[in-house]
Amino acid sequence: MKRLLLLTLISLTISLSIFFLKKKDKTMGQGEGLVIKKEWLAVNKNPVTPAKDVRPPDQTFLTFPEWYLVFSPEEQAEFFKTQTASNFPYVSHISHFWRSYDIACKQIKGNFEYNGGYHFMIWVIGTSTTGEYLVKSWYETVFGRITDTGTPETDEDKFAMKYTADYVAFIKDRPWYEFDFNKQLSDLWGGTSFFGSHMLRKLERKYFLTNELLAKAAYGILIGLGTKTVYDEALPTTAVLVDSLPNEISYPLIKKFPDGSALINLPRYDKFNPSVCTLAEKGVNVREIAGNTSAILFTALAPRDWHPDSKDMQIVFSQPVSTNPNILRVAITTPVKMLCPVLRELHSKQVKIEHVFDF
Repeated sequence: MKRLLLLTLISLTISLSIFFLKKKDKTMGQGEGLVIKKEWLAVNKNPVTPAKDVRPPDQTFLTFPEWYLVFSPEEQAEFFKTQTASNFPYVSHISHFWRSYDIACKQIKGNFEYNGGYHFMIWVIGTSTTGEYLVKSWYETVFGRITDTGTPETDEDKFAMKYTADYVAFIKDRPWYEFDFNKQLSDLWGGTSFFGSHMLRKLERKYFLTNELLAKAAYGILIGLGTKTVYDEALPTTAVLVDSLPNEISYPLIKKFPDGSALINLPRYDKFNPSVCTLAEKGVNVREIAGNTSAILFTALAPRDWHPDSKDMQIVFSQPVSTNPNILRVAITTPVKMLCPVLRELHSKQVKIEHVFDF
């Protein structure tokens, strides 16, 4: 019964969010429904990767919404260097999250077995973030604007930038609920002055940040307990089958094969991106990632007028970066076997690879 009520609340929140935010959304899908070549979605039925290291092929798409909740605070940290939180477009970020999730779902629907646990996790984090951002948007519009200095003039606004940057650095490799919000609260009260210019702003920001940190500390404890009860601890590595392994690259070896190919462990999460990009730069090609040979998703940061001209990659959607309106986050897919050639091509054109979603 409790789960039914939770699902009802989540569904209602999603529906209301989509209804109110649809017209504001600037996430542009590349087309309606499935835009990826059907053959790119074939499931690898005989992976070389050991069963314990195999992950579902749809997770490369489903991890985008999860990682958007890393990209979003990262944009905030950058934004807070020159502007205050009272001017941040929280509502558009809610829209980006749900729109990108909707597009991702259309790529995997009917092509892979339904991944109920992962979808449920996305609904939970999406609903909580939607609530948080709506409250912040309302508060900043009603109260934050009254005290707003436009640029970060107070210790408290500068603290918000540092706290957000520290949070981003942490969640790139660890679950958000393990972040030490209590220490941040201590730093807020112990490291910011009680008196100074813009006194009203200082008091208002102390009130706002204190409530945010207390709420997140309490919610983080609950989510942490629930997660440990429902999910096993995630592996910190991703098994990757490569066609060769240059001597100057040293990653833990799982198995070597007579043809010179090798199964190795690359670091997962944020460190996977530079690791696989380094392999590509060394001329290495990937054959399997976490047991998968189907399409893999990655994002690139590119000028608004950029468009790939290769048949080996397909844009799924694009969305503007709040901190730099001239830059788009472009979500692109390619078959696993073409990932390294595609990364080399984009590198030669000086296109920045933001993140490769390693299933």
